Amino acid sequence: MLKVKGDYSLFFMNAFLSSLVPFLTFLSIVSGSNPQFKLSWPTPNPAYAKGHGYSAFIQKTGPDKPFNSGAFGCVRNNGYKFHEGLDLYPLKRDSKGRAEDSVFSAMEGTVCYVNTNAAHSAYGKYIVLEHSSLKPALYSLYAHLNTISQNIKIGTEVGAAQAIGKMGNTSSGYRIPLERSHLHFEIGLRLTSQFQTWYKKKSFKTENRHGNYSGFNLVGFDPLQFYGQYRQKLVRTPLDYIQSLPVTAIVRVKTNKTPDFASRYPSLSSPKVNNSNGWDVSIGPYGLPVKLSPVSQPIPNNEKNIQILKFDSSLQKNPCRKIITQKGTQLFPTEQLQTYLELMFAL
Repeated sequence: MLKVKGDYSLFFMNAFLSSLVPFLTFLSIVSGSNPQFKLSWPTPNPAYAKGHGYSAFIQKTGPDKPFNSGAFGCVRNNGYKFHEGLDLYPLKRDSKGRAEDSVFSAMEGTVCYVNTNAAHSAYGKYIVLEHSSLKPALYSLYAHLNTISQNIKIGTEVGAAQAIGKMGNTSSGYRIPLERSHLHFEIGLRLTSQFQTWYKKKSFKTENRHGNYSGFNLVGFDPLQFYGQYRQKLVRTPLDYIQSLPVTAIVRVKTNKTPDFASRYPSLSSPKVNNSNGWDVSIGPYGLPVKLSPVSQPIPNNEKNIQILKFDSSLQKNPCRKIITQKGTQLFPTEQLQTYLELMFAL
């Protein structure tokens, strides 16, 4: 088993995997091969790796709330409020009740953003890592930190399971009670490298303090589902996971531009062809772009800039984070999806 310099998150994951060798060997035969990257749990809590349920690691939003209120998806306000990550509670606290758990990088990568001023974001103090060696290059985000490790600076390279900070309850705009200190953890994709250009067009009352790493520009997927497929050896790379996600809608965008999303994530995009003046975007759960394909035939000038080509309403039963709305017999992108498309295509 692998120990990483005294950090036991990867050790616990490996211990769990070893206990399931016969079952996972069968899965690896079916799916092809083992994962080609290391994935670590971001806290010292071994509960998930041991197969325990939500109550053993998820921080719920209040004493009378269900544990899934700290999970990913439409889990808050009776399903009407979306939560883009996992809230993970600490194992250790000091005499005043402050969390003492370290926070670990989920995968090897590079520090691309550090916010040290808790008053500047609802995330509080937070770190964003970019995992450029992966296919595609995911981001991971670690929020509500109490402290950030001194060696964590923009450009710092980190290994999987490396300590990057301490769990806390920092946030702007609302107070997280000390007893609900937790790590907010996300994994996903970044929509654009030109976020400030989009931000300036909007009537926001505050400046963009976070460059391309504002929460508006980050689209997450379910970390538990991702870890689950990794644990079962169903994925070799994150691309296998993303390609396994259901497509809720296919949206055609008329534009002569090649979005930087396509350049940043070539594994999710086909090369642009001559005379192509648009893209078909496959949209996965909660608006996650899972594939971009250039149109093969020019889109006529009289066509709308955004068209809904396909929509599977059975995949949009949850009341929050809807991406398609219907008016009469016509389909339109919701405000949420419209924002994602504006960011991706500089509309």
